[in-house]
Amino acid sequence: MSAVVREQTYEEICAEVGRFYARHVQLMDEGRAEETAATFTEEGTMVSTPKISTPIVGRAALAAGLRANADQLTADGIRYRRCYSTILVEVREDGSVFARSYVQVVKTERGKGSYLHAMCVCEDVLVRADGELKVAERVVTRDDESI
Repeated sequence: MSAVVREQTYEEICAEVGRFYARHVQLMDEGRAEETAATFTEEGTMVSTPKISTPIVGRAALAAGLRANADQLTADGIRYRRCYSTILVEVREDGSVFARSYVQVVKTERGKGSYLHAMCVCEDVLVRADGELKVAERVVTRDDESI
């Protein structure tokens, strides 16, 4: 029998987290900046060194940054695919969910093919807002920046 965490079992929470990332990452990889930003809380934060060393705070700032990045990638003929795996899910006492994932970032350049661009660790604090999981805090660390 599964342990019940609030109204959901741990397995149900893990499945929900998996569905969240499937949607979230595809929105990001497709350049749907405003929809990606909507998967963060209103005051959500993101740090992703070395590119984003000062936290981006707030959904509006995230949307603007994601839009500028998506437009630049399109202009440069570049596409990224982020492959989340090995997702560790920990439910906290306050009901938030800590999710730690390994992320492979595959870069495709027009006329040059695809290759592994980076390996990262993504650490998120997910909270329930408007009936669904949203990112409240995100810290992404590239392996080549952390060794």
